[in-house]
Amino acid sequence: MSTRRLLALALSAGVGLAHAGSDAGNPAADPAAMNQLVEAVSLDVVSEAALGACDDLGVSSAARLREAWVAWRTRHQIAPMRVVLTRAMQRRSGDPPWDRIATPTRQKLLDAPDPERACAALPQELQGPGMDIGARFPRAPGVARALVQAKLVMPPTPLPVATEPARGQVLLPTQVIALTERHGNWLVISEEAARRRLGPVYVKGLVARDLSRPENFHLVLAQGDRRSPQRIDLKFNAEPWVGREIVLRGVVTSLNRLSMDLADAALVSDPSGLSLSPLPQTPLARQAVPIQRVTTAPGQGLGDRDLAAVVVHGEANSVQGTRWDEDVRFLLRDGSVYRRTEMPPDQLDVAASRRLEPQRWGRWRAAGKGYEMQAQDDDGHPAGDWKPERHEAVRPWPADARLAGSFTRSAFTGSMVTGGTSSTRGIRFTQDGRFERSFTALSSTGSLQAITGTVVAGSSQGDGTGSSRTGTATVGTGTGTVGVSSGTRARDDGASRRGRYRLGAYAITLEYDDGHKERLLSFPVDDARQSVYIGTGSYDREK
Repeated sequence: MSTRRLLALALSAGVGLAHAGSDAGNPAADPAAMNQLVEAVSLDVVSEAALGACDDLGVSSAARLREAWVAWRTRHQIAPMRVVLTRAMQRRSGDPPWDRIATPTRQKLLDAPDPERACAALPQELQGPGMDIGARFPRAPGVARALVQAKLVMPPTPLPVATEPARGQVLLPTQVIALTERHGNWLVISEEAARRRLGPVYVKGLVARDLSRPENFHLVLAQGDRRSPQRIDLKFNAEPWVGREIVLRGVVTSLNRLSMDLADAALVSDPSGLSLSPLPQTPLARQAVPIQRVTTAPGQGLGDRDLAAVVVHGEANSVQGTRWDEDVRFLLRDGSVYRRTEMPPDQLDVAASRRLEPQRWGRWRAAGKGYEMQAQDDDGHPAGDWKPERHEAVRPWPADARLAGSFTRSAFTGSMVTGGTSSTRGIRFTQDGRFERSFTALSSTGSLQAITGTVVAGSSQGDGTGSSRTGTATVGTGTGTVGVSSGTRARDDGASRRGRYRLGAYAITLEYDDGHKERLLSFPVDDARQSVYIGTGSYDREK
């Protein structure tokens, strides 16, 4: 059964239990009707993922696709349905799994042999019958209204509109640093205090979504392949304006060099009387391009005659958790160094990379037994002085090398106070050329929530035999605690985590039993092979 169908059944079951016998005609209690709402919103999620992929790929039709997508979701009134469904799912089981719905579409476009053609066809598809929400899912709006009427979710709150002509200066996200330097920075303050400190301000930018938090939105400034490093966080649900450039009036309730919070906002309908603030602007930063844009076929990239060394340095990172971070770089014989190494060197399209991501390149030189390196900026110019680096050269895999044993990599994200996730990823190799990946993850609220008697935890695990997920919660109330458990759900047969492997040079090829294939950067970190690098990090041999 599909993820979308399972979500629909779970939501309708919850509504039905809440209103059994009290509202038999409630469309939200009908699984078929609820499925229409889920499918309608899922189309929005999928099409937004396609837009993001085309935008990241830098295709010429990206701007036209954005306009078509905004027009499509406005025509079918998608925004209020998405708000209601997101809130209903958050109430039932936490944030909705939009990423599991969006990722396949995004990956398909990123891997398309002709992405320019695939993206160019999407605006027309948005006009076709397959994207006609009213015809395909006529009951979806009624289900959303029923969820609100039953008080199962809060309704979307309309954003006030400032109808009077605006007068004054408008701020851009690129002026956040200058604003901070002029007025100082402050943590969250009340709207009244914000009015006294800075008064009402006007801001302008493109509305973007915070993918990790579905009801968080912000303004950015975007031009081509560059975006503002700073942003303006919106303290309201901006779902109807995603993908649009808007002007807002509001008050600044938080300000620092990375972002500012805008609260008590109103949409400015007539910004013609506004002029741009004279505050200095931070230059736009070049965005990282998808790996597909700088990858070529195996053996067609950086050749052995051009590669001087592959070097690595690792160290512990205790920012927002605990993990081991590694930085791998390719040193070329012409004195240049490449600092994004997610693919084997023989798949790096050097010409494309130098053109699309010059900030990933720099210069290197030998310094005693080590190296010194100089970075480049977004335009390919030298950035800063030469700096000594602690990287060390590694050896490639011998042809037809084999491994035996289990290797793991662990991390903790979050804090003991607010909660976090502890995870371990593993991979087991056998001498006959087989491998099996595994993972375990445990998430839990922290000591701050435990003070009130509330503990929410979830765990997931998987290996070559399958995977499962469990959730539990204990919620403190005025009369005691209430415990809830979601049970354990099997999700697959494990074929996507087992298969055959091949090692050679600086690559590992993984051919999975479900048919998909990966070719990743890999090398032994040490001569004894107690640690091996695979993909984006090293795995240590289990003792």
